[in-house]
Amino acid sequence: MFCYAPRLKRNWFLVLVFILCNHVLLAQISVTSSVKNIENNLPVTDVSVQVINTSNGVYTNRKGMFSFDNLDANAILKFSKIGFQSFTIAVRSIEKVVYLTPEISALDEVVLRSFSSSQIKKIVPDQVYLSQKDIEKMPFILGEKDVIKLIQYTPGVQQATEGQSGLLVRGGNASMNLTLLDNIYLHNTAHLGGLFSAINSDFVHSLEFSKAGFDASYGGRLASVTNIKTLKAPDSTSFNGSLGLLSSKLTGNIKLNKKNGLLLSGRRTYLEIFKPFFGDSNTILGNDKNYFLYDFFGKHTVILSNKGTLETTFYTTKDNFKDQTKGRNRNLKWGNTLFGSTYNHEFSRVLSSITTISNSYYSFLFSDNEFPFDYSAKSTFNVFGANHYFSWKKEKSLFKLGAEFNNTNILPKKVNALIDESPVSIQNQDTYNYKTFSVFSDLETQLSKKLEAKLGLRLSSFFTKENSLIDEHHFFGVEPRISVKYQSKKNQAYKLSYQRLNQFTHQASISSFSLPADFFIISTNKIKPQISNQYSFGYSYETNGLQLNSAAYYKRVINYTEFENGSVNNLFSNNIYDDVLVGQFKSYGLELSINKKVNKLTLQGALTLSKTIARFNEINEGKYFAATFDRPVNINSIAHYKLNNRIEFGALFIFTSGQNYTKPADIRVINERPIINFEAKNTSRFPNYHRLDVSCTYSFKKKGRWNSKLNLTLYNVYNNNNPFQISYSTNNDVNDAFIEIKEEKDGLFPFLPTVNWLFSF
Repeated sequence: MFCYAPRLKRNWFLVLVFILCNHVLLAQISVTSSVKNIENNLPVTDVSVQVINTSNGVYTNRKGMFSFDNLDANAILKFSKIGFQSFTIAVRSIEKVVYLTPEISALDEVVLRSFSSSQIKKIVPDQVYLSQKDIEKMPFILGEKDVIKLIQYTPGVQQATEGQSGLLVRGGNASMNLTLLDNIYLHNTAHLGGLFSAINSDFVHSLEFSKAGFDASYGGRLASVTNIKTLKAPDSTSFNGSLGLLSSKLTGNIKLNKKNGLLLSGRRTYLEIFKPFFGDSNTILGNDKNYFLYDFFGKHTVILSNKGTLETTFYTTKDNFKDQTKGRNRNLKWGNTLFGSTYNHEFSRVLSSITTISNSYYSFLFSDNEFPFDYSAKSTFNVFGANHYFSWKKEKSLFKLGAEFNNTNILPKKVNALIDESPVSIQNQDTYNYKTFSVFSDLETQLSKKLEAKLGLRLSSFFTKENSLIDEHHFFGVEPRISVKYQSKKNQAYKLSYQRLNQFTHQASISSFSLPADFFIISTNKIKPQISNQYSFGYSYETNGLQLNSAAYYKRVINYTEFENGSVNNLFSNNIYDDVLVGQFKSYGLELSINKKVNKLTLQGALTLSKTIARFNEINEGKYFAATFDRPVNINSIAHYKLNNRIEFGALFIFTSGQNYTKPADIRVINERPIINFEAKNTSRFPNYHRLDVSCTYSFKKKGRWNSKLNLTLYNVYNNNNPFQISYSTNNDVNDAFIEIKEEKDGLFPFLPTVNWLFSF
């Protein structure tokens, strides 16, 4: 008996310990769920899921998934993301899917956000991010919403040439911009006149644009990066499109089965319908001119497993312009063809990888009979690429590590020409080949509550292949990048960035054309790779619906190239390298943007004051002069007023300084061969470009799943004659010793009203 009691007490003690341990174990649970948008049932990425009153938290991945291990069963989770309503929920109540509701007040300000929404939250100065909702709220221009041109309305960015959709970023030319569509290189984003969007926004899921401090995973260009992602595979099939007086388009996001989705989109313009109303106008709609474009996009998505997805993309565009005015016979055709596949793999909730293999082809063909030549020319640019990187993401850090390989073939020009009906012999019109291999890493981290940093390093090797004009060459580039943000208060932040970049291709343009008449050559020992060093300082401030952003920058580019005269003479040289000058340019400027939401009215404006100057030993006695793409003043303003749920109004005003060009002075005939003499480099400038557009959109009452809108746009309200090309004529013949040249400017689009019916179901 005396021995039994202690043993009994020991047993009860063990039972009690067992019960307590079991209770603790039962109080620890694991959670795996996904977060979706309640409006469209699509996954929501980068949602912050925080365990209240702890430092424990995660972000949702690209599939909207998140998970926790060994959580207290009584824990409360908080879900939050910009643009959605935050809410809390007990862990025990979480189901397989958690739904977020879009925040209506944020959506009303979506045009505002497209300029600078999260500038305070971003580490990199002036980085623009557009979601699908942002794009839907963009202003209409002739029934189109152009994501590329919306970037053009941000500070430091101008249109490439009068009315085109291409970009000039902080003094750089169009070739210095990198554009990716589903991770595939897109060479040319310009359509003639800029009237139509460069990218059909109906199939765009998101867009990110950077002009400073961009990721080290991007390389080969000096000025900017535009990364466009297309729509994800849907949970249910949907269609949307439009019918208009100038163009029509249709996009279908089709669910084939649980694991397969198909995205198809097509567009075609028909400006010829309007031509009879403008008669012999010297604008692009004149009787003797004709222009059309079409594009087609297709993407197949297949879910291979819970951790792997494969996307295969095809995209083709074609532009065609004919001009037969005043005895001219000018024809231009250009277009892109892209094909590639991207494999996304998720090893865990913090580690993933993306692999892309693709091919991108661009061709440009044109012909003309500009005195004294009759000629046709072709230029092509073809890139085969492979890219792979790993991404490791924790709550306060993001690390990337990867490699990229590109094999590029360039045909700068293939010219056939006649002078006075006699063939001109042009030699050495070869294709150039080069290969690049790069490794890169990025680290984005929070150093303290007020200080964040982004560090990047890219190492690149460049190899050329020998042809009739160049030998084999090898170059190596080191590209450090750093951005720092100091958030002194909740509503203001200071940012500083530095980046060093290399570009192994060079662009030389016929500057009197406002058309994509650009020619590309590769680096040699004579023309070394272009190198850019850029410093940028930014300041962001927000309060009571007001957003103010400013930035000052300084950029210097060495080994910058231009044609000596930028004229058709450059087409007929036996060695294109003999016509190219190598120098440098500097660009510096001040950029300001202001955005304000007042009840139903959203106003935004951008001002850029800049200077871009170039220097070549062979020009202007080696002194600096205004570069071809120097645009000192650029002003953009957008107003959006939502009268009610049915009616909304929009207005857009643009002003930008004209492009510099070199004007031919006269033609001297020496030994029966015409020689064109030019004025001093870039002493002439296109007239300033300015335009006002207004629009009104009426939304019909929703019927089931059917939505439709009617849009009326008045383009170029005050009918300003913006020239888009300059041509030259003479009254003499080749037997004269001196031939006078007359300059003629052709206008862009006149005042143009149009109606578009937009629908979705």
